[in-house]
Amino acid sequence: MVSSRETHVTQQPGPADARGGGQFWRARNFMLFFVATSASTLGSAMVSVALTFAVLSHGHSAMILGVVLAAQAAPVVVLMVPAGAVADLWPRRSLMVGADLLRCASQGLTAVLMAGAHPSVAALVALVALVGIGNAFYGPAESGLIPVLARPEDLRRVNSLLSLSGSITAILGPSLGGMLVAVGSAPIAIGCDALTYAVSATCLSFMRTMRPTRRAATPFHTHLLTGWREFHRRRWLILMTAQYGILNLAAFAPFLILGPVSLAGTPHGARSWGIISSAVGIGGIVGGVIILFWRASRPLILYELAASALIVPLFLLARQAPVPVVALGGIAFGAGMVILNLVAQTTIQRQVPEEALSRINALFGLVAQGLTPLSYAMCGFLARSVGTKPVLVAGCVVVGASVVVLLMCRETWQLRDVPA
Repeated sequence: MVSSRETHVTQQPGPADARGGGQFWRARNFMLFFVATSASTLGSAMVSVALTFAVLSHGHSAMILGVVLAAQAAPVVVLMVPAGAVADLWPRRSLMVGADLLRCASQGLTAVLMAGAHPSVAALVALVALVGIGNAFYGPAESGLIPVLARPEDLRRVNSLLSLSGSITAILGPSLGGMLVAVGSAPIAIGCDALTYAVSATCLSFMRTMRPTRRAATPFHTHLLTGWREFHRRRWLILMTAQYGILNLAAFAPFLILGPVSLAGTPHGARSWGIISSAVGIGGIVGGVIILFWRASRPLILYELAASALIVPLFLLARQAPVPVVALGGIAFGAGMVILNLVAQTTIQRQVPEEALSRINALFGLVAQGLTPLSYAMCGFLARSVGTKPVLVAGCVVVGASVVVLLMCRETWQLRDVPA
């Protein structure tokens, strides 16, 4: 198989760079990328609320809603690693444009379908599965394209700005989606999501690129194995990825699942959890600002500090602290989660060769996202078996133990924030 790779103007310094032209195109490309990412993220945040209530408003049960949401999540888990290999072989920008167009068409048809009186569940499942396929290919290509758009020394700030945009849209999107649902226009919210994908595809299409270069033919399975070898020979990456999986099971799921459960039996429980959820969004902004202005020379130490912050909200929920106090824990949770993601993303971008970047990010993302359904199911089962408080306390212990173990590993202290 002969593959083509896309080389951007920022990679090859030349006369334009000496005159400042390369810096201009780097800024131009990043602004187009920033607008594309922000637009599609806002639309996705809106549709997360709109699709849920659109399904329920047609009289479907919670089980049907679960099937619909699972149909969108499953392709990401199944296709993420192969999609990472494809993104390392073929032009990443082109893959992202194709994924955007697929998601735009799927969401547009979903809006039309849900505007009808009796939408077909089978058709809805098929359409949201196409969105999931687009998500599976967009993510690895996006993570591999960022280092091409920014210099190595700017990656931390670039990732932080993208995270801040994501945190803000995560707060605004559900509110806008909820407003549209409240006036009876859930299909319009879904249609707006389709429009944001069109905006994203347009911006990405205007990014300036050089003529693609050619690489030698490589069998696809060999390409996958090469990516696994690149992952396996970095022990710090294995440790970081394994701990993220542990945090998924011991911190993320207990907080997001057992938090609402703990408040469900209290007066104004839904409103209280809404306050805490908003605090998580605020914490995400705080975490993005911290990374924007603080350069950690040993990134994995900062990674462990962020992981330890996740203990705070679990402990407060276990102690049944007042809602304002738990909201402060929610700020710690949001900040810790964003710092974990930003440190992981930036460190991988600076330590892994560009030609293997999408495969490595896909393997990390498989643990980050692939364990989410399992962690939710395990958390609910354990809470029902032994109670909410023991699960929260166990989460505190497991997270704390993982931090202590990794701080005892020499790789945590030896890895420096310099390009490999």
